[in-house]
This record gives sequence, structure tokens and C-alpha cells, in this order.
Amino acid sequence: MKILKVIWQWFDDRTGIVQLMGPLFNHPVPPKTGWWYVFGSATLFAFILQVVTGIALSSSYITSTGEVYNSLQFITHQAFMGNILRGMHYFGSSAMVLLVGIHLIRVFLTGAFKFPREMNWLTGSVLLLLTVGMAFTGQLLRWDQNGVWTIIVGTEMAGRVPLIGNLLVNFILAGDTVGGATLSRFFSFHVFFIPAVIFGILGFHLYLVVRNGISEPAQAGRDRRSTFCSIVITTLPFLCPLSTYR
Repeated sequence: MKILKVIWQWFDDRTGIVQLMGPLFNHPVPPKTGWWYVFGSATLFAFILQVVTGIALSSSYITSTGEVYNSLQFITHQAFMGNILRGMHYFGSSAMVLLVGIHLIRVFLTGAFKFPREMNWLTGSVLLLLTVGMAFTGQLLRWDQNGVWTIIVGTEMAGRVPLIGNLLVNFILAGDTVGGATLSRFFSFHVFFIPAVIFGILGFHLYLVVRNGISEPAQAGRDRRSTFCSIVITTLPFLCPLSTYR
């Protein structure tokens, strides 16, 4: 323990990690608010879970129209803990969309989007759209009937946008029909482009939360001893139960 303490002190002395992260973990939040203030940190945890499981799945995923379905069958039925990882990623995506939607509704109903938190609301709204984009692009990566027809329906809707409908369709499909180029484009957006934008906006969103504080109804003598850590801990029940993909 002494060796670990010395190593940690050396690391903190060179990086200042405690001084940097201390205000975040000791950030005050409204007490006795029930589960309403959990959904923001629960969405963050769901996103981290998606990143971790997605990286693990991508190590065996093949972006080829002739091999992609077989690679998914290998992950599900043969790879070590592959069915659990795929199940966590599959159900985690639905959980993330649900949680970010509930979080947005809570912010709206409690008026937390008002001054000085307008930018919190705007960045959160963008994150909601990006989350839906992640869910949409992930559909095709399964390369089954459900995934392909989901994209076809989505492109048919995009094609009816005035003036730029055809351009949107060509951009989404990377051509005129669903094919190998479409799969590659969806994989790139799902794994690289959209997550990169999410990381940037999410960092700015969390910075605004720490800077502006957590919104709460005005009440004289309100106790604000609860911290960000207590909110994170309350998200643990969302870990159970974890189902496997079928």
C-alpha cells in the first residue's frame, strides 16, 4: 500500500489529476429528488458501456457483405463471451436512447433549460440526435432483413425531403442502392465519425454542468450536501439484469 501511495502521489504531482477531478466528484446536486436526476449520469454510463462493448465487438467484425453475417454468427455462438457482449451492446443501445429521452423530458419539465443553462439544453438536444444517429447506423451492421429494410424505409423518408431528397439518399446509401459501399459508410459513421462528435459535445456538456451547477426548484434552506458521486452510484441498478442477445 505504501508503494501504491508513493506512485499515486508521484503521478498526481506530475499531472494534477486530483485538483482537476476533485471539483467534478464533489459537485453539489439537489438532494431528495428521487430518480429524476439519475438519467443524465445513467445515459453517460450507457454510452461508456456502448464504447467498451463496441470496441470488443469490432475486433471480430468483418465489414464485407459476404462475411459480415458469418462474423456476427461467430461472435454470437463461438467467440468467448461474444453473446454477452453482443447482448450488452444490443440492449444498451435501446437503453441509451430511452435514458437520453427521459433525461431530456426531465430537463424540460423542470425548466432546467432556462438561464443560465441554455447551452446545456442545446448541447443535450444535439446529443439526443447523435444518439438516434448511432442507433440508426447500427441497424445495418447486422446485415439481416430487419437491418436492411430499416435503412430502406429510412432512405425512403429522407428522399421526400424537398429539394435535397435525392442528395440525402445518395449520401446515406453511398450510391443508388444498399450494398457494400453502404455497409462501409454506415460502419465508418457508427464507429468513427458520430462517436468522435459525441465525445467532443459530451465533454462540453459536462463542463457546462459543472460550471453552471445542477438546476433545482427554489427553496429556502435547501441542503446541497449530495455530490456527483452519489448520483453516479445510484445508476448501478441499471446494470441488472443484463440479458444476452438472442
